[in-house]
Amino acid sequence: MSHLDYFKKFVPIKESNVRLNFEVWSYTRVSSKEQFEHNSSVERQKEANREYAKSNGLTIIKEFGGTYESAKSDFTRKEFKRLIEEVKRSRKKPYAIVVYKMSRFSRTGGDAIGLVSHLVAELKVHLIEVSTGLNTTTERGMAAIWESLFHAFKENMERKEIIIPNMKAFLKAGNFLGQTPLGYDHYGPRVRNGKFLSQKQRIVINETGKILEEAWQWKISGSYSDAQILAKLNNRGVNILPQKLSKIWRNPFYCGIIVNSMVDEPVKGNWQPLISVQDFMKVQQLLENNCSGYQHKKDEEERPLTRLLKCNDCGGYMVGYKNNKKNLHYYRCSKCRGVSLNAKTTPKALRKSAEQMFMELLEQYQVPAKLYSLIEMQLAKIFNHYNTDNADNEKQLQKQLITLQNQLKQLKIRFGLNAFDKETYDLTLQHLSTQILEINKELNSGIGKISNLENLISQSLKKLANLSKIWGSSDLDSKRILHKSIFPEGILYNVKKHEYLTKNVNKYVELVSSVSRACDGKKNGNFQNLVENSREVAGSGVEPASGGHCQCPPRRPEPSG
Repeated sequence: MSHLDYFKKFVPIKESNVRLNFEVWSYTRVSSKEQFEHNSSVERQKEANREYAKSNGLTIIKEFGGTYESAKSDFTRKEFKRLIEEVKRSRKKPYAIVVYKMSRFSRTGGDAIGLVSHLVAELKVHLIEVSTGLNTTTERGMAAIWESLFHAFKENMERKEIIIPNMKAFLKAGNFLGQTPLGYDHYGPRVRNGKFLSQKQRIVINETGKILEEAWQWKISGSYSDAQILAKLNNRGVNILPQKLSKIWRNPFYCGIIVNSMVDEPVKGNWQPLISVQDFMKVQQLLENNCSGYQHKKDEEERPLTRLLKCNDCGGYMVGYKNNKKNLHYYRCSKCRGVSLNAKTTPKALRKSAEQMFMELLEQYQVPAKLYSLIEMQLAKIFNHYNTDNADNEKQLQKQLITLQNQLKQLKIRFGLNAFDKETYDLTLQHLSTQILEINKELNSGIGKISNLENLISQSLKKLANLSKIWGSSDLDSKRILHKSIFPEGILYNVKKHEYLTKNVNKYVELVSSVSRACDGKKNGNFQNLVENSREVAGSGVEPASGGHCQCPPRRPEPSG
C-alpha cells in the first residue's frame, strides 16, 4: 500500500445527490383578468405542470396561483406572497416549486434572482421550469434559471417602452382606459360584451346614467342627505351601496375629466358628462363642509321637525320618540332634563304643540298680498344695486382667470422646448393650478346674473305668502327641504318661555320680511334708504320653483349638508 492510499480515509465524502423527497408544489399565473377568463392559459399551465411531474416521478401536493396577478411587483401578488410565506414556515418543505415558464414566476429581474438564490441556498427548495426542463439542482442550471428570469424582466421592460407611450397618447387624446363608471356604456374594439363592439371608442350615457344625473342635482341642492338620495335611487331601480355613492361624488369622470396616474395633468374626455365642471366643484365644496351628509334618524311622518329643533339650553338636536301607551309623539332633549314638547296638538294639551308653534313661526315670514307691488319694486332696486358691484367683480375675476390660463399654456410650451427643468415646471404648475382653482371657486360661489329677475321675485313672493299652507300640505321630504332652506342652522326651543328662537334665517326671506314691514309702515314713502342700509343678500337661498317649497331669486343656494 502506497503512502497516498493511506490518506484516502481523510478525503471528505460528498453528499449523495440521490433525491429522497419527491413532493413538489405548483405555481401558475396570468397577467390580466381578460387572459384568465378567455384563453384558458392557467388551466394549460396546470396541466403542463402535472404532466411534467408525472413524467419525472414527482408528486404535486399543493397548487398555488391559478388566477390573474400582475408580475410588476412580487409581493403585491397575494398568491405569490402566500406561496413564499408558506415555503418559509413549512416544516416539511417541498423538493421544488414547478412553474411553466420563469416569466410566470416573476418579471422583477434582480429581486427575483435574489429570491431564487435564497430559496435554493437557505431553504433548500429548488425551482423547475417545466417548458424547458431547466432547474436549480446544478450550478449551470441555476445560471440558466437566472438568465431566464433576467430575460423575463428585460422583455417586460421592452414591452412597457412600447405600450406605455401609446397608452399615454390614447389618454391625452381624451379617451378612457379601464372599466367605465356606473351610468355609462363603453363601446370599443376590445370590450368583452359583443353588443358593445365598435371600431372606435364611444362612451354613452345609459338609463342608469340618466337617473344618476338627477342624483347629482339632488346633491347640489344641499337639500338631501346621502341616505335620502340612496332611497330615491332605490325607488327608481338603482341599488348601490353608500360607499359606492361616496366614490361617485368624488369621481371627475362624471364631469368629463380624465384623471390618471399615467398622465401628468387632467385631460378633457370625449364623452358627454352628467354634470358640469362648475357643479362638480360645488359638490366638492359641499363634501368638504360635510363629508358624509348622512342623517341616520329614521324618517317619521309624525315628527317632521326632527333634525330641525334644537335645545336652547345645550344647543343639541332634540330627538323624537313615541309614547306607545298614549299613542302620541314627542320631542325631547337627550341631555337636558325636562326639555320636551308634544309633536302635535291634542284635545287635552295645555300648551301649543311643536307643529302649531312652527306654523305660527312661518306665518311671521309670510308676505301680505296687498304689499306685493311695493315689495317687488323695492327688491328689484336692491338686487340691481348689488348685482352691479357683483358684475364688476366677476369681470375682474374672469380677466384674471384668462391671464392665468395663458400663463399656464406658455408654461407648458416652454417646458416642451426644454426652457427649464422638471422641478421648476412642477412647482410653477402647482402654483398656477391653485390660483385657477381658487378663482373658479369664487366664481361658483358668487351671485349669478339674473335674466328674469321680476318673474323670479314675483314667484317667490307668492310662495312666501303661503308658507304655512305649503308646509302643512307637503310630504316629509318637501318639509325638510323647506326647513333647510329657511332655517339652515335649525331653530332653538326655549322651554322656560315655550317659544322658538331663530339663530340664522335665510337671508332672502329675512330681507323680504324686513322690506315687508317697512312697506307696511310707509306705503307712500321713499324707500331708497333700504338700498343703502340693507345687508348683502347671502347664504342659502330660496328660489321660486315647483315642489312645495320656496327658493331664492337673488343668488344660487349655498348647499349645507
